[in-house]
Amino acid sequence: MNATEQKLDKYVGHLAEGAMRFRNELYVGTESPDFELPALDGDLVRLSKFRGKSNVVLIFGSFTCGSTVTQLRAGKPPLGTIYRRFRRNAFEFFLVYGVEMHPGENVPRPATFEQRLLHARRLQQEEKVPFPIVVDGIGNEVRKLYHALTNPLFIIDRDGVLVYKSSWTWAPDLEQVLTELVTCERAKAKNQMVRMCYSEKLVGLTRNAKISAQVHRRAGLEAVKTFNALLMKDGTKG
Repeated sequence: MNATEQKLDKYVGHLAEGAMRFRNELYVGTESPDFELPALDGDLVRLSKFRGKSNVVLIFGSFTCGSTVTQLRAGKPPLGTIYRRFRRNAFEFFLVYGVEMHPGENVPRPATFEQRLLHARRLQQEEKVPFPIVVDGIGNEVRKLYHALTNPLFIIDRDGVLVYKSSWTWAPDLEQVLTELVTCERAKAKNQMVRMCYSEKLVGLTRNAKISAQVHRRAGLEAVKTFNALLMKDGTKG
């Protein structure tokens, strides 16, 4: 098995195998793991400090992840639009910057934390990310803590309980769940009865091939070749 084949063997996030692995870790309804990470503005962000104050949205992603960039640029609605709408309802948003999923010669996988910071700043500047970016350690400690794959999403309520998770960030779902949380909080404030609901789904999400291709070209020819090899391995097209 050559180096490219070994790399492709690790890409399971887009497969049912990856989705089911994600399903069986870190259950909804349990306390979310606490962590502290540096933000690009120099602040240290500790998740537990928001308990009793705010709900928290965690979006894992990177500069070379087509899904991350697609939801920032062209989500329905874009993530920035959702952020601006819901921050008024005591929601804190953070992009947890981690592993470069499709590195290339222009954006290599960082060997140091300082290199990861540089990539995170490029994402912030080039994609105009409106909410804070916190940067995971070079050992990907928080990614491992949350059993994260490529671009997952987690929502933690004011009590520190994980109330939603998705193996991919998908703006329509995020908007719906946040709307439901706001409605629930308002009902509780009026002492109205609220029925707690648990749901599961396993569905396929289409990707924006144009934006993904732009992201891979930005990373470099190596990223383009590796992703094209992944499409061939899966028997799919861009």
